[in-house]
Order: sequence, then C-alpha cells, then structure tokens
Amino acid sequence: MSESHRVPPPCEFEADKLTLKIDEVVPSDVEMIAGEVGKIMALIEQSGPRDDLDGIHLALQEALANAIIHGNSCSSAKAVRVCVAIREDSGILVVVKDSGSGFDPSALADPLAAQNLVACHGRGVFLIKQLMDDVWFEFEGGTALYMLKRGRV
Repeated sequence: MSESHRVPPPCEFEADKLTLKIDEVVPSDVEMIAGEVGKIMALIEQSGPRDDLDGIHLALQEALANAIIHGNSCSSAKAVRVCVAIREDSGILVVVKDSGSGFDPSALADPLAAQNLVACHGRGVFLIKQLMDDVWFEFEGGTALYMLKRGRV
C-alpha cells in the first residue's frame, strides 16, 4: 500500500454516500470478541451482497483480539472502538482503535520463518494483510488499524 494513500475514518465519510455505518465501543474482554464480531458481520451481511465475508470476519476477529490483548492489555478500564463504513462505490473500511502505546509493525516477526511456523501466536497482522486490500496503522492516542476491502458492495 502506498504511504500517501490514506482514507479518513468512517466517522468522516460523507453520510449521504454510505450504505452502512457502524460505530461500536467494545470492552477489553476477550470473551466479547466472538459476539461483537458476529453482531458486526450480521449488519454487514444485511447491507447487501458482498464478496469475501469470511476474510473480513477473520480480519476483524484478529484486529479485535490484537487490540484487546496487546493494545489494551485486557484492561477493564479500557475499551476498543470499531468503526465500519460501507460505500456502494468503494467497498468497506474497518477501523479498530485501542488505547495502547503502539508498536513498530516492521519489527513484527515473520510468521513464515522456520522458527515461527509452530508458534501459537504472531500471525494476526500477517493474516489481516493477506485478507484485506490495504492495511495501515496510525499511532496517535492509541493504535488505529485501518483495513480496506475494495469492491462494490
């Protein structure tokens, strides 16, 4: 993805061009992930036919898990914000933001390296990048993970 390519968060999209807008606050509790992902995916499915719902589901699940576990350290005093915007002409944008101090994405271990192949963690960001068309991070007031899936909704 090009560093100059940035899409505004869903809250800043022109409302009249959206077919769906979701803005959820999720407690930092791993037990909440499945239910929240299911609820959000049901709303996405109701918005109209969409390719690759399984990929979006997995990317959202991984992003929430990373935000809750790594970003917020499962602190009940912190929450994760999930914004989803669907525009008929440009696909779906999902933003997951935690309250953490951030990290260096380039310093993540390569999950395909021989020593990491049997590790029980460390594949979330890799999977998200494989499943979504554009992925980028912003580190201001927490970590915001932007995931864009292009295509007509």
